[in-house]
Amino acid sequence: MKNNSSIGFPRLVILPIIFILTVSAIFLFHTIIVEQQRLNNVKQCLEDIRSDAYRIAGKNITTRTSYEAERLSNLIKKLKDIKKDNSFYTVINANNQNLINLAENFLKASINPQDIQPEQSILYLTNSLDEVIINTLVNIDKEYKASLRDTIKMEYSIIILICIFIVLQYFIADAYMKRRLIQQELEHQESESIIKKLSERDTLTNLPGRKKFYEEADREIATATRYSSDLVLIKMDIHDFKGINQKYGQKAGDKILARFARMVRKNLRRPDSFFRVGGDKFVILAPHTSSENAEKLADKINQLVKKDKTTSSISLKINTGIASCVKGCSSETLMKEVSSALKSSKIRGAGKVAVYEKPAD
Repeated sequence: MKNNSSIGFPRLVILPIIFILTVSAIFLFHTIIVEQQRLNNVKQCLEDIRSDAYRIAGKNITTRTSYEAERLSNLIKKLKDIKKDNSFYTVINANNQNLINLAENFLKASINPQDIQPEQSILYLTNSLDEVIINTLVNIDKEYKASLRDTIKMEYSIIILICIFIVLQYFIADAYMKRRLIQQELEHQESESIIKKLSERDTLTNLPGRKKFYEEADREIATATRYSSDLVLIKMDIHDFKGINQKYGQKAGDKILARFARMVRKNLRRPDSFFRVGGDKFVILAPHTSSENAEKLADKINQLVKKDKTTSSISLKINTGIASCVKGCSSETLMKEVSSALKSSKIRGAGKVAVYEKPAD
């Protein structure tokens, strides 16, 4: 949850910023297209006024048509209708150019030549209008290019910011995903390890089972053989455990097994390994231990059982078999030998200890 919240906030911030910047970039691109269209419309209108003025001026008053005058009037009206939000409004209505007034004067003069002032003529008005239109077209181009340059700069800046935030988003998400995958892999490995340990351990006594014993025994036998050191296997079972279960109940029997396992484990050395190999049967794998020391350990366990409050009330007794590892033995043969020794201890009586002796050749 901590990782999710730490990564969630930057992602929640970055994604809206990318969205806003993208919308802004689209808006600016749309603005460029609109401005280009406006430029084309205004230039076309000015060029039409210019060409119509020359066409009208080139005709005699008798050959001029009302259609030409009406067309010019519509073009002038189109210029006058340009709104203030249009970026070319200021250029068209500049006082120093006086474009619209000059065009209207030309229109009036073309319709009523008698209204022309003495110092002016239709040709003079045409030339003046042409000069103003040319200056206006130049100024419009300058205005458009300046506006376009600023807009393109903003567009590029926004695109760069979008790229930066996309990279940040990628690396943040990528780093998070990598950490998450590593975490999931570690959790998976940990879960597998726990499952493996649980499958290898007895749930009642929390001791490793028969499979784990054979794995451990093979390693210890190999070590003992390599270094010619002592290794003994001690096998124990609770005398008449079946009768105890029948008399006191399975719940009490389970309690005895768990208590016995804790008691023995608490009194073993660090290198010793303790296993439950089935029912009421337990084995101790004791490296660097002789048969004599193993017998002493078995007697010690029997004394602990007698003194323990939980087990002494039931008169619990432990039968023990002991077998020593010799050159060439395996975990299977060692288990067979210690089982044979345990059988001998039961024949001798409850609470007895027996050491396996190889039969004479």
